[in-house]
Order: sequence, then structure tokens, then C-alpha cells
Amino acid sequence: MKVELLNVFGDDTMVCEAARVSYSKEASNYTDEQNVKLIKYLAKHNHWSCFAHPKLQFRLTMPIFVERQIIKTQAGVEYNSISGRYVDFSDTYTTIDTWRKQSTDSKQGSEGEVEDQKHCISIEQEVIEHCKEAYNRLISLGVSKEQARTVLPLSLNTTQIWTGSLYAFIRLCKQRLKPDAQAETRELVQMMLDQVKEGGHFKHALEAYEL
Repeated sequence: MKVELLNVFGDDTMVCEAARVSYSKEASNYTDEQNVKLIKYLAKHNHWSCFAHPKLQFRLTMPIFVERQIIKTQAGVEYNSISGRYVDFSDTYTTIDTWRKQSTDSKQGSEGEVEDQKHCISIEQEVIEHCKEAYNRLISLGVSKEQARTVLPLSLNTTQIWTGSLYAFIRLCKQRLKPDAQAETRELVQMMLDQVKEGGHFKHALEAYEL
């Protein structure tokens, strides 16, 4: 999986500007300490619209099964993904490093590790190779890409441009960094968060939401 932060629009000051305008004021009328205090207040009392003004844009490369988790966060977000109708992107896959057992407490979760890891890896590789061969055979028979792609597995990598508000990004992190979220999805979202933190544009907003 790969994450690239492409563009950032705004910063902590933009959040404050959106809030201060209610009183016909600007962030520059206040000290840094006062603005940081305001950001904490806004987050605590769920005045989310102020956090919706800044924007973030990423290029994400991930398996389809992770993309499905990412796109469930829709409000305040736009997505565009590579299209298997136009290009052949059947050659890159995300393979599982450690196979986990089905959780006994959750129908959708996992826990612990499967004993026979080598066998699981072998099965996965066999399926991927079979699906790739089937895709290529269909293409060689003249089948359209948009139909041939239907035989490819969910571990197939796709590339997406993700553009969303700061608040949508915060909501994504809150949902997908939970301990019970799928590990592979947590890994991708953590990479997104790490890059945003590195830029330092939203240091106080992220801290206010305990990210």
C-alpha cells in the first residue's frame, strides 16, 4: 500500500477564521493561545463545520478490500479511482503478511494468528495466479476489459485520488483507527495521518480530536 499527500488547503488558522467570523472577528485579533483554546472548544462541543473548511488530497494505492472500507466515509469527500474499463491494472496485489483467525466475539472481526501460515500463503498465491491467468485468457479471446476484470480478486490493488475536508479526514481516522477496525485498513489510514501530522498544518486540530 502507498499513501501520498498531494495537496493541503488551509491550516489551524483557517479553522479559527471560520469560527471567529460569527462575531465579525479574525483569528489575527487573538493570540495563538486563544486560538488554540478555541480549537479545543470547537472540537469538544462538536462545532464540526469550522473543521470542514480546510481540505486534504491524497493519492492512495491499496487493495480493493481496503478501498471499500475507505469509501464508506462519504460526507465531505470526493473519490476518483483507476478504471479497469480503460486500463489493465491486473498485475499488482497486496498479499497478507499474517493470516488471522476469525474472532469468536465478532462476526466481522479477527483475532490471533492461524497456525498454518505457509498453507494460507500458498492458497492466496495460487488464487492470484489463477485469476491473473484467467483475466489474460479472457483478454486474448477478445473480451472487454470491463468484463474480464470481474474474475480478479479483492486483493487487487487500485489507485484512488481522495479529496476531503479536514473534518471528513478526522471522521475517517476516528472510524478506521479503532482497535476493532480491519488491520490493513488501520495501516493505510495511519499512513495518511502520519503524513498530515508531518506537515504540521493541523497540529492543534488533530490534538483536539485526540489524533
